[in-house]
Amino acid sequence: MPVLPVAVDVRRLDRNIRRFHQQVEAAGRVTRAHLKAHRTVELMSRQVAAGAVGASVHTVEAARELAAAGVTDVVVAWPWREDWRWKLYVGAAQEIERFGIHVDSAETITGTARLAAAASTQVGVRIDLRHTPAADVLPLARLAHETAGVRLDGVTGYHGPETVADIADCATLGRRYAEQLVAAAASIRAEGIDCPVVSIGGTPTASGALEVEGITEIVAGAYATLDGGLAAAGACDVADVAISVATEHAELLDDCGQPWAPEVIAVPADGRLLPGHVCPLARNLMRSKVEITVLDGGVPVDRWLPRGRPDRE
Repeated sequence: MPVLPVAVDVRRLDRNIRRFHQQVEAAGRVTRAHLKAHRTVELMSRQVAAGAVGASVHTVEAARELAAAGVTDVVVAWPWREDWRWKLYVGAAQEIERFGIHVDSAETITGTARLAAAASTQVGVRIDLRHTPAADVLPLARLAHETAGVRLDGVTGYHGPETVADIADCATLGRRYAEQLVAAAASIRAEGIDCPVVSIGGTPTASGALEVEGITEIVAGAYATLDGGLAAAGACDVADVAISVATEHAELLDDCGQPWAPEVIAVPADGRLLPGHVCPLARNLMRSKVEITVLDGGVPVDRWLPRGRPDRE
């Protein structure tokens, strides 16, 4: 068999997806899969078919591509502030069964709402606590609640492990941040405003977040393939990592370190390299137009091309 630059073991992949979804479902929550960990329509479709409620993306272009493949619930999971994006959000809301965006500014809410109302449609908004001062959460919630053209879907946020101490106790990290999100949602509801979704990322902190009553959704990307960085930190087993890179193509692993171990871009295993962090690898594959070969029992059965295009060149 010729050297495969990047390969995914589909049996490991499906086990990882099934295990994570079952963990979330057993806690009475839902999984939203994040596209950034692989950037392929094929794997996202697989995650949704396996029970993910929908997808998180960073661009409207990605949302539309997934919708064309049958994904009916998509959230743009970054609080972009550029006003030229507002009409793109409205267009996506007209095309996609359930479409939402992250917000952290009044201008994004009112600008999007104005265009949406004029088009007789509605864009869901989630207040992103990553960049929203605590004092601004209620005013933004009131604004979304009172403004035609948008619907307040809830609150969201992510505080991923950044240090060795963080990853060593990532469950506590997830639990503490989940408590902040639940408290924010409670303050909104105390004003008589519905706040149905309390959404938190991501893969390594999920177990802690699931312990907190009031969390409704886990957004995660790396759980499908996992990666060498998570394995080295003890967050999963090396045998669980489903994606690998040929040693002859190590250049694809540039900048693939985790925040807590940026120097570890790969972990050797079975004569190949496990990416230290799968999300930058997906970005590198997209930019280099390198396909992922899908293996079933060691036999190639498919090829997936990571894709992506900005909403404005």
